[in-house]
Amino acid sequence: MDTERTTEALQRYVLEPGEATERVWVGPESVTVRTARFRYLARPARWAVADEEWVADAVRVVAARQPVFVTHGLLRTTSGGTLHLNRPEVMAGLGRRVGAGLDPSAYAELLAELYSAWTIDGPVVHPFSVTEGGRAGWLIRDPDHFLHVLTVPDAPAVTPPTFAPDPEGGWTLRFFSHNYYLLEVRSAVDVYRWTVTGGPDRAATWARETVAERVERPLP
Repeated sequence: MDTERTTEALQRYVLEPGEATERVWVGPESVTVRTARFRYLARPARWAVADEEWVADAVRVVAARQPVFVTHGLLRTTSGGTLHLNRPEVMAGLGRRVGAGLDPSAYAELLAELYSAWTIDGPVVHPFSVTEGGRAGWLIRDPDHFLHVLTVPDAPAVTPPTFAPDPEGGWTLRFFSHNYYLLEVRSAVDVYRWTVTGGPDRAATWARETVAERVERPLP
């Protein structure tokens, strides 16, 4: 991770206008910025998009102020540009690459995490995670995900992601995702069904439907 450029991108794109930096710590693979509002921790993100040839760095930034943890996503491209993926118009524009330099499931993974908030209209989406190191949302790749990973026996049936190109060059991507959050004495998930459409000549659009809400996990 290019820590110098990551620091610049964090301050430029993630901090609110007028939010002054009080201190910066830079490590070999991390950047921490402290302001009066949050402590921002930036580290390389293990998203599938990081493997694409045009991506120089994929960075997850967590704004932490106990008990609030907000996740931001930054992509730095090999051409020198920076994408703040929490901005819907930026994520929609990224959809032009789907099927042409961006694996559909990698795009779905970004939507699943960075658009796991209850409100996703923007101008900046703020997905919350339970801990500083936890993801805000997950792409469901395996129908048995809830049984083996989350142990949520009452969760609805889901299917793996599907990607369907059309004869005119467009495509439709369908997938399920979930968030994860804490209740007073238990934890719960919401499950979403996504339909995303796009093509190389137009920005992506998406519709997210809540198919299950506050599905509780049993106590251990």
